[in-house]
Amino acid sequence: MGVCWGTVVAAELVAAEKGLCMVIMVAAKFQLTDIVIVGIILIGVIGFLIDIGIRQLESWLVPWKGKV
Repeated sequence: MGVCWGTVVAAELVAAEKGLCMVIMVAAKFQLTDIVIVGIILIGVIGFLIDIGIRQLESWLVPWKGKV
C-alpha cells in the first residue's frame, strides 16, 4: 500500500494542476516553508490513516489470517 501511495504522490508532484502537492510546490516556489512542512506532514498522516483502514478491512475480510 505504501508503494501505491508513494506513486500517487509522485505523479501528483509531476503533473498536478490542483491538489495537495500543487500547494506544496507553489509554497516551495515562494519559500513558504511552514506550508511545505504542513503539506508533507499531511501526506504522511493520510498515508498512515489509509494503512490503518486497510489493516482493519483486512482483519474483517480475512479473519483467518495469522491463525494458521
